[in-house]
Amino acid sequence: MILLLHGFTGSGEDWWACCPHLKEGALAVDLPGHGAESAPVRPFQDSIGDILGALPVGIDEVVGYSLGGRFALGLMALDPQRFRRATIISAHPGLEDASQRADRLAGDRAWVRRLLDDGIDAFVDAWESQPLFATQAGLPSAVLERQRRRRLSQRPTGLAASLEQHGLARMPSLWEPLAAFPGELTWIVGAADTRFLGIAREVVRRRPATRLHVLPGVGHNPLLECPEILNELLV
Repeated sequence: MILLLHGFTGSGEDWWACCPHLKEGALAVDLPGHGAESAPVRPFQDSIGDILGALPVGIDEVVGYSLGGRFALGLMALDPQRFRRATIISAHPGLEDASQRADRLAGDRAWVRRLLDDGIDAFVDAWESQPLFATQAGLPSAVLERQRRRRLSQRPTGLAASLEQHGLARMPSLWEPLAAFPGELTWIVGAADTRFLGIAREVVRRRPATRLHVLPGVGHNPLLECPEILNELLV
């Protein structure tokens, strides 16, 4: 059985729009602070432990996108024997440099202030304007509107707490347990997502057994930008 973990501002429902064939034999959860889940009050590692402890016995595979990819890596690090297979999409295994961590923390806190001071509409406007998502500009308006509605349905306090407790600045570096993961690992990244493509190539350098899929013309969100291709990769 597969555990599906969505990205920041998303929900478990994101997977059914992208990969409906996974409904049979998969569990798509809302991460802390998202959807129906309460805002996190404890650090990344504690939330990883909570999720691991609540998983059904039959879960032996994990797929995670972006924030969900970082959660997947945390689960793999905490209990590497639990997962025979993992697929990570557009994710970061963690910052190793203290100055980068400090810069990221400052950036995350700016987003938190925007959420709490300006509200969810202004936050979503700014979030969707990031260069990270520029490749989505040519997608059908119905696809973008569906994503926007889901983002606007989130609670500002939940997203703010997610950034505070589970942002990249707060999570530990998981590069070492990633390199030592004994299961089958697949990494998926868009070719136009240059920063995360560099991360993916570093993953392969440190763990040569990793199966890497680089998706031509795709940016940070393959779930939205190329669901048909992702469907085939997740069969």
